[in-house]
Order: sequence, then C-alpha cells, then structure tokens
Amino acid sequence: MNVLLKVCGMTRPEQVEAIDAMGADFLGFVFAAKSPRCVTPAHVASIAAGKARRVGVFVEQSADEVKRIMDEAKLDMAQLHGGQDEAFCRAVGPERIIKVFWPERCASREALKQDMAGFEDLCALMLLDAGTSGGGHGKSLDFAALSGMDVSRPWLLAGGLTPENVVFAFEQAHPAGIDLNSGVETSPGVKDMVKVRQILHTLRRV
Repeated sequence: MNVLLKVCGMTRPEQVEAIDAMGADFLGFVFAAKSPRCVTPAHVASIAAGKARRVGVFVEQSADEVKRIMDEAKLDMAQLHGGQDEAFCRAVGPERIIKVFWPERCASREALKQDMAGFEDLCALMLLDAGTSGGGHGKSLDFAALSGMDVSRPWLLAGGLTPENVVFAFEQAHPAGIDLNSGVETSPGVKDMVKVRQILHTLRRV
C-alpha cells in the first residue's frame, strides 16, 4: 500500500537529507515563532533539495507573508496550522495547501466531516491533529473514531505517533498517510533517526 509519509519539525540539514534519502514524501519546516522547532526561510533554502516535497507550517502569518516565505524558503506546500479560513486558502493557492483540522474541537464526527467538506476544493491534502490547537505536543487522537472519514481529499494523521503505536493507528484510522514529529524526537527539532527509519520501513510494508 502506498502510505504517504511526512516528517515534520525538521531543523538539521543532515537529518533533512537523510530522511529524504529514506523515501519520505514530505518534509515539514515550522515557521511559528513560539515553536522550539521554528526555522528561518534562509536556513531552509540553504538545505540541498531532494525528492521529498517541502512543507512550511504556518500559524500566525498573513497570506502574503506565507507566499513570501514559501518563495524565500523554496517550499512546495503550506500547512495551515492556525485555523486559516477559505479566503486564506484561495490567496495562497489551493493546490499548495495542507489544511489542518482538530477533531477534538468538534462536537461530533458529523460536525468534523462538515468542517472538512467546506475545504475540499480549497486544499490538496488535509491533516487531522490531536488537541484543539497547535501541534508537536505528543498527544494522540482516538484512532478508531476516524475510520472511514468520507471526504474527497486524502488526509494525513498526526499526533503522538511512535514506532509502538503507528501501525495500530494506521490500521484503525485508515488515513492516506501519517505525519511524524514529537514521537520520533530526542529533543524538539532533533529526530531519532532509528525511530524514523523504523516507522518508514514498517509502513512501506503495510
């Protein structure tokens, strides 16, 4: 099965290049000032490009700022992690958007599906994260409750994914792919390469 694999919160050039070589589909770079994983556009632009698509994670910037950073950092996609609205997606370009949703904000599964349906034509991918805002905090979702989400866009599962729970999470929730961050770190922004390699190898066989 072709599972999409994203590793977020990248900061170290040598780890970016190594995880790219492992076959990750997406590499994420955080541009949220309050995050311990925050990087600059110049830093990201200085890292040699590989095959993986590069994603900027944005929380507080305006649409114009997102587009400027994407150009400066040589990014392929923007992950909107701050509840940005439909107009914001149109301004950046729907084909470049990964839109984030937080199931725990919604009163019901149907409410979540309606929220996601409103953005089906405004993004390339969707991402479901734990908690009610932010990310990279190590919390997990109720994986089974997400099974069979009937939306027209592929979606990624994020939130506390580790070598110990990622296969269970994938088999319960049935996402198009998974997004790794804090569950494969030794400290914020520093990946445990053994864990990353283990998960990528395991999911390529699912």
